[in-house]
Amino acid sequence: MCADADGAGPVNGAGAAGAAVRGSSPGPVLRAPSPEPSVTTAESPYFAAALAVIKGAAAQALDIPLARTTEAVKPYDDLCGRITLNSVPSFPSKPQRTRFERLVAEKVAEDAAFRVFSMPKAIAQDLYGDFCDFTDESPDQLQFLSLSDWSLSVIEHPVLKSTALLGRVELTAFKHRNEKGHFEVSFKIHPPGAEPALAEASDAPLPTLAELLPTGRD
Repeated sequence: MCADADGAGPVNGAGAAGAAVRGSSPGPVLRAPSPEPSVTTAESPYFAAALAVIKGAAAQALDIPLARTTEAVKPYDDLCGRITLNSVPSFPSKPQRTRFERLVAEKVAEDAAFRVFSMPKAIAQDLYGDFCDFTDESPDQLQFLSLSDWSLSVIEHPVLKSTALLGRVELTAFKHRNEKGHFEVSFKIHPPGAEPALAEASDAPLPTLAELLPTGRD
């Protein structure tokens, strides 16, 4: 069971801290602290692979750009995580959420191959523009993860060879923050159990953005 990334809801029960007292102003709503990020999950080859699948599905289902719409990512214990997307003005409709889940499941079942390659930051900026989401602290050599015509991202750790090795990616919860236009997607990875094969870095000529995302997803 994944930890609730947002913590518990208001404390209930008579006399509980934060409960409203008749005739007085409501007390503060108390929330449990968010769980600590899991280094084990973050470094797992499953985590970046799942994020790539989820992000590409979200871009299509919610009609948002691929680039610069990942606000935050948090890995949690037991191969759980949460990705926060920006540029989502309202809580997605039921058809959108259903399509989102279907696209994730279909991409996993497709057994699409992941492509991993690296290049210097300066070259990456010229080739991929907004997809180069790095800081001054990022290494001079960036490693990219691509799913053909689906997603493109910078990664730091090894990743699976193909999507079917994820087993199943379950979207466990959705939350929308109206004031920021943020949509939080919690998820859990259910791997098949076998030791997974990993993608190997390619030494082929560096691909252009049009080659990686031929239908123009941006």
